Amino acid sequence: MLSILLPTARRSTPEDAQVVWGDLRVALASVAAYAPGVDLVVAWNGLEKPEDLPPNPCMRLLRQPEGIATGSEAWNWCATQTSAEHLLVLGDDCVLHPDTLGLMLQDIETIHREAPLEPIGFVGTRSNYVKGPQNVRNGTGTESSAVQFDSELLILRTEMVVPVCAWVEHVVFDLVGGFPATNWFADDVICWDMSRLGYTHFVSRAYVHHVGQRATAQGKSNQVLAEEGLHWLQRHRPDFLVERLGMTA
Repeated sequence: MLSILLPTARRSTPEDAQVVWGDLRVALASVAAYAPGVDLVVAWNGLEKPEDLPPNPCMRLLRQPEGIATGSEAWNWCATQTSAEHLLVLGDDCVLHPDTLGLMLQDIETIHREAPLEPIGFVGTRSNYVKGPQNVRNGTGTESSAVQFDSELLILRTEMVVPVCAWVEHVVFDLVGGFPATNWFADDVICWDMSRLGYTHFVSRAYVHHVGQRATAQGKSNQVLAEEGLHWLQRHRPDFLVERLGMTA
């Protein structure tokens, strides 16, 4: 069984309390259209409960409990709400393509078949707004049909996955304690922890459109978010700070 985990949080005023859920409505419309029948855990946090959402009989709309301060903690809580063997972590400002889920599952089968002894960590999609090899602008080789790079048709190994949309086994996610409780660097840390346990991460051929930083960027600049992330690493994960970032703890 597969569960899609989609936490969402928006600050608002009474005047725009429903307007701020526009991203969520678009994301959920794509899930309803292109991942029908898949269990969906939507956990919201905001001034008002989201209304006028696309109908989906597989969706559970839950309010996040008090004390959750980051998207990482929200995803972790979503994971406790399902016993599914497989999880698909999805950002609330992402839009699935018609073949996103199908390609993702095909690629996971291919990895299992071609590298049966290689434990899989995260398998992430490509996107327009993401760092590293997942970004379609980082293609290699010649362009194919003038619309995409040849490399976009390949499954790639990678050191880390940005989970704008990413598959992971529930047991592996739990093994490392889920995402660390920080906004910036959470994906880097969890992937590093999995890698140290022998898991390999992959980039799928699948694609999602990603608006980018719609929740984490509210009221904070990238500089502030980076500083907060580094401060969190200094206090909680100096090992990552030293070994991966080459900084002094």
